[in-house]
Amino acid sequence: MQARYLPGTPNPWFAMHKYHGIPIHRNIKPIGECKLHHQIGPAATVEKAIGVPILTPEHLWRSFQLEAENILSIDGSLEGNDRERNRRINAAYAKLWLADNRFQWAGLTAFASKQVGCGLLHSADVNAKNRRVREQVGRAYAAYPGAGASTMVQSFTETAAGYMVKKLGFGNAHLFLDIYPLHRFFMERGWEEFNAYLDKRQSDKYPVHWAVDRNTLRFGTPFAEIKNGFSHIVSGDLASSVESLARHEQVNILQKLMYNDPVLQKLLAVNQYAWATDFPTGDYEEIKLTLSAECRAKNGFTSWFSKKKGAQLWLTAERMPFVLAAARQFHRLVHGSERPYVEASLRTIAAGGDVA
Repeated sequence: MQARYLPGTPNPWFAMHKYHGIPIHRNIKPIGECKLHHQIGPAATVEKAIGVPILTPEHLWRSFQLEAENILSIDGSLEGNDRERNRRINAAYAKLWLADNRFQWAGLTAFASKQVGCGLLHSADVNAKNRRVREQVGRAYAAYPGAGASTMVQSFTETAAGYMVKKLGFGNAHLFLDIYPLHRFFMERGWEEFNAYLDKRQSDKYPVHWAVDRNTLRFGTPFAEIKNGFSHIVSGDLASSVESLARHEQVNILQKLMYNDPVLQKLLAVNQYAWATDFPTGDYEEIKLTLSAECRAKNGFTSWFSKKKGAQLWLTAERMPFVLAAARQFHRLVHGSERPYVEASLRTIAAGGDVA
């Protein structure tokens, strides 16, 4: 049975939105609950007026943006704690799909974000292993000249893993801040208001958490792929919807926030070479997407990036075929006999299951 979100009806994944049923440009509170104010009128007369808060498109967008920020906020902070934040992002994407199966991009991205969590876990393991080696060598040979040089490989690997964790966490969080509120607005207000007011999202009338230089990517930019993606949902062309939103995700957001970084490109090149050659240290990370709640999945549930030594993940032309192949695989699975397995995995992720 296909799930379909209906605003205002009971739903196990989302509570009723506080502005449900209130039209744009209408008062948020009943007149009887609004405050009476005194103001200076013509000829310095004192008059009475009622302050009525009005639901504007900007106010509505802010409510969904705040919802996203609250999901990412840990002990009042939107910084650090990348693994816990990743778990929350995974769960939020999974809930979008479970609430409304038309959101195939969100279902796919719950798995993709989980894969980021696998990368964070791998980086933490690499860091711990190399730190142990470095400390053991340091203790054993501290008195010998050049002892520090003997642990340079471990030190470099630790630094590289730390940088990768930072970039993965940053890109993952800011993609979520960009695209989760888009889904929530569409869910609650429908296509007509979404289409009419998308441009109002990019406003200085309300504060947002967006730790990105405006010259790199301005918050809330209404890229064409956004409207294309959601218009395909309305028409029922879910495969095209996923493709449009995937291009928005990869080209408009992650390319600018992550893949244009020359340091990250060098680290990805090193990882690609080590993976392709099965480098004996085992410090590399396989570039794949598993459509399961675990980092490793059974055959038929995993998409792989090219294992050529010179493959360049940071190039859109090389990365998009990998992303779109995973999207097609997800589409086949959720419309075939393996759907129960995929749905069970998404329910595990929605419940906050840790990656392993």
